[in-house]
Amino acid sequence: MTEESLSRLEQEMERLRSQLHQSVEGEPSRLSAEHVLPLSKRLDTLIVAMQKAKRICRQTRIG
Repeated sequence: MTEESLSRLEQEMERLRSQLHQSVEGEPSRLSAEHVLPLSKRLDTLIVAMQKAKRICRQTRIG
């Protein structure tokens, strides 16, 4: 994964995180709202992708 694609991934994560905060508006009960779940799932997917990309980068530096 290139630096540019990592940067885009981080930007998308921040955008989704911001959307989630706005959707929930400090009310934890809204975390299970129908419109919030797709955002949360997408953010989870991006977080996992970022973790994998960072692990691969570390492994290539070590190996």
